[in-house]
Amino acid sequence: MNIFGLIITLTLFLIFKKLKLKIPIIISIGILIILILKLFDINYQTYYQSASILSFFIAPATIALAYPMYKNYHILIKNKRALYPSLFVATFSAIILTYFISKLLKADYNVIMSLLPKSTTLPIALEISKSINGYPELTACIVALTGVIGGAFGHKILKFMKIKSDAAIGIAIGSASHVIGTAACAERKNEKQTAASTIALIIVGLLSAIFIPLFKNFY
Repeated sequence: MNIFGLIITLTLFLIFKKLKLKIPIIISIGILIILILKLFDINYQTYYQSASILSFFIAPATIALAYPMYKNYHILIKNKRALYPSLFVATFSAIILTYFISKLLKADYNVIMSLLPKSTTLPIALEISKSINGYPELTACIVALTGVIGGAFGHKILKFMKIKSDAAIGIAIGSASHVIGTAACAERKNEKQTAASTIALIIVGLLSAIFIPLFKNFY
């Protein structure tokens, strides 16, 4: 069994985790893997198949984030008046803005359908994309890109906007950049942000799974 992709990915992850650079790990690893594939003329599909076992752990890793949510459930109860309305707004604004910007740029139907679940965690986003005739590969790319941008710059943007509430920061990052943004909160060892971000990514995922297929009917 060819596992060179798995070995390369895990080795780079351990190296960059040890280095503790300011650049997010996912960006550093992504750039280096692209360079390695180009340098040694390795086909992406070959790499993907040899590292595909990592994809299996996406869903369990997402579920595991429920632990800090459970541990800090009192934060969710305390902030419920702000939490749930904001998640509805976040979900609908992401869908509507993506739709109108895509239309403005004259994207075709299948591309627009592929982009609509961009703020939804990957396992849910792929299923939504398949159900509305999107391109799952494009959906995976845009979901990853959305998460990377949110994980890398979300905290900086919110700090610039002088947002100090951990609950508000977690909700914003989890709503916009799903599990990658939530992982960024976890890396900062901020359990309040991680708990709020986790519930945000779960609820936004569920709302997206319900409303995006309905939104498709109005296309």
